[in-house]
Amino acid sequence: MAGGLLAPAGPAQAVAPDPSQAAQVFARRTQAVTDRVHLIYKPDAVTPPFEGNVVVIEQSRGLVVVDAGGSPAAGRAVVAEIRKISRKPVRFLIYTHYHGDHNLGAGVFRAAWPSVTIISTAKTRENMTGPPMAYVATYAKSYSDMADFAAKAAADPKVPEAAREGWARTATGGPGMVAGYANLAVYPADVTFTQTLSLPDADAPVDVMFLGRGNTDGDAVIWAPKQRVLASGDLVVAPVPYAAHTYPGDWIATLRKLEGFDFAYLVPGHGAVMTDRAYVEKLIAALQTVRDQVGALARADVPLDEVRKRIDLKAMQAGFTGDDAWLKTLISGVFTGDLVANAYKEARGETVIQGKG
Repeated sequence: MAGGLLAPAGPAQAVAPDPSQAAQVFARRTQAVTDRVHLIYKPDAVTPPFEGNVVVIEQSRGLVVVDAGGSPAAGRAVVAEIRKISRKPVRFLIYTHYHGDHNLGAGVFRAAWPSVTIISTAKTRENMTGPPMAYVATYAKSYSDMADFAAKAAADPKVPEAAREGWARTATGGPGMVAGYANLAVYPADVTFTQTLSLPDADAPVDVMFLGRGNTDGDAVIWAPKQRVLASGDLVVAPVPYAAHTYPGDWIATLRKLEGFDFAYLVPGHGAVMTDRAYVEKLIAALQTVRDQVGALARADVPLDEVRKRIDLKAMQAGFTGDDAWLKTLISGVFTGDLVANAYKEARGETVIQGKG
């Protein structure tokens, strides 16, 4: 994911790392999508750490894997699940984008399969070798702050009970997260592309494509046409989307292109496998709602803080959260807060700069 879930108020207390807890916090499970495509996922998609989905596609000579987990501990969990699926080697590892929860487990892949070829868009490699990835040096500290904030929120009687339960889960996992995000290393792609890269195979050919900007400026989409499986990366995230450093107008156009694929299964960057276009349509409508409400005010030079006060996104947000107090807590932190800022910049012709993942 991208952006911060929360901004701790006041001085934070350091959360002690617990390496023994990291394996539990970053644990993964596997489900079959088709006979040659499997999803490896974090069981609780809406409690930190937010960990991207991993897709395994079995070709004749080896495996194509989409994303690598967001830490060495996650990478170890993913590799263990892959070995349950097949004894074939991982030949190709594809990054959907540069956000660390999708690639910081790659070092474990390098150790397990030294000849693996890592693939990404050229823009993703540029981001992974430049300032946007600099946050990895302080990632553990960020999660320590988050866990400290979570412990305080979990004990606050003014916070709704369901939200307190979510904060309590976050606080409980804090020591494992802090341990898991220590001593991170970045593994940029070996091979890049700008539009399309094909990985031919008689049984499960794979096309890797850049359809346009959306969640980042370098989102890759992976298409297995024989299996009719489309992996979207964080262009699509459920049950609550992510929107830091995004391009709202381009995002809509890219999602429309996704809808044009004859997929039977859409694997989002986070969340459960989809079998229709209903959620994508809901996401497009949400993006357009924000653009419509923010755009006119931004072009009229209304300050961003004032724009936030004037717009009304309650109905749109409820479409993602329902009555779930924890999802209501998440949505402003991971979606609407950043999306409003990005739509404001877009309307004023300002540049969205890719930042920490």
